[in-house]
Amino acid sequence: MSPELVSLTGRTMMALITLLTGATFALVPWLTRRREAFAVTVPEAAQADPRLRRMRVAYSVAMLALSALAVALSWTLAVTSPVALAAVVLALPLAGFLLMLAFRSRVRAIKRAEGWQARHERASAVVGSAAQDAPQVLSLWWNLLYLPVILATLALTAALYPSMPDVVPIHMNATGQVDDTIAKGWVVFALPAAIQLFLGGAFASSHWMIRRSKRPVSTEAPASSSLAYGAFARAQSLALLAAGMLVQASIALMPLSFAGVISMGHAAVGVAVVCVAACAVTLGTSAAYGQSGTRLLRHTPAARTLDFDDDEHWKAGIFCVNREDPAVILPRRFGVGWAMNWGNPRSWGLTALLVLSIAAFVAILQALIG
Repeated sequence: MSPELVSLTGRTMMALITLLTGATFALVPWLTRRREAFAVTVPEAAQADPRLRRMRVAYSVAMLALSALAVALSWTLAVTSPVALAAVVLALPLAGFLLMLAFRSRVRAIKRAEGWQARHERASAVVGSAAQDAPQVLSLWWNLLYLPVILATLALTAALYPSMPDVVPIHMNATGQVDDTIAKGWVVFALPAAIQLFLGGAFASSHWMIRRSKRPVSTEAPASSSLAYGAFARAQSLALLAAGMLVQASIALMPLSFAGVISMGHAAVGVAVVCVAACAVTLGTSAAYGQSGTRLLRHTPAARTLDFDDDEHWKAGIFCVNREDPAVILPRRFGVGWAMNWGNPRSWGLTALLVLSIAAFVAILQALIG
C-alpha cells in the first residue's frame, strides 16, 4: 500500500470517527429518559411541549453543523497538524457540553415558570418475579473470551517470528513513513500482549461498571421501567463485548506487519476500520434502546406530575454529587451510558486506580519500545 493511499485511508477513517462522534451528540436529546430534558428533571408529559421540542431540534442541527465543520477540518489536519487534529476532535464534545448548558438554563427557566416541582417524593422498588424476569447484564465471566484471543496472538507471533526482520517497524507517521523500530526479540511478543491485556482490563472494568450500576425505576411504571433498563443494560454489555472482541482481534495485525505479511499501512487501516465498526455498534445500540431503555417505553403513558426531583445533586448537568446515595455508578443524566457519584469516596478511589493503571501501561510501553 502506497504512502499516499495510507494517508487517504487514515484521513477517511478519522473523518468517519469524527462524524460518528458528532452524530452521537446530535442524537442525545432524543435518547435521554422522558423525565429529563437537557439534564433537568421534568414531567414525562413535558416532552411534548413545543418549546422543548424546538430546543431538541436546534441542538441536533447545531451539533450536525459543527460535526460537518469538524469533519472538514479533520480531513485537512490529519496530515498537516496532528496536534490541531486532536484539538478539533476534543472540541466537538466540548461544544456539545456548552450547548447543553445553554439549553439547560432555558429549560430550568421554563420549569420554574410552569411550577414543575415534586410535591412529594415516592420511592419505588421492583421485587419478586418482576425483578427476576428483567433481563440481566452478561456475567463478568464472558470477559475470559479475551484470553483465547491473546493466546492466539502469541501463537501467531511465534509462528511468524522466524520470518521477521532483525529490525521490526512499529510506528509510522501520518504520511505513511516508518519513524520508529525495535530490535527483533522478546519485545515483539510482549508488545501486542501488553496492549491486549490493558484493553481487556479496560473492557472488563466497563463491564463491571454496568453490572454495579444503580437501576433506575420509574414511580409510574416500576415493572416496565425495570424491564426496559434490564434490556438496555444487557444490550450495552453485549455491544461492549462485541466491540472488545473486535478491537482485541485487530491487535493480531501487529505481528502480521512485523513479519511483513501485510504492510504497516494495511495494519493501520485494519485497526481504523475496526474502531469505526466499534463506534457504529455502540451508536446503533444507543439509538435502538435510548438511555436506560427509554425508547422501549415510548408507547407507555407519560406521567404529568413530578414525583421525584434530584436536580440539586447534578452539577452542570453531568456531575453527580450525592453524599446520601451509596451508589457509585448510576445512569448518566445527559447522554447514553453511566456516570460516577462523586459524593461517594469510592468514586475517587476508582478514579485514582484508573489513573495509576494508565500511567503504569504507558510506562510499560515506554520500557518495551525504549
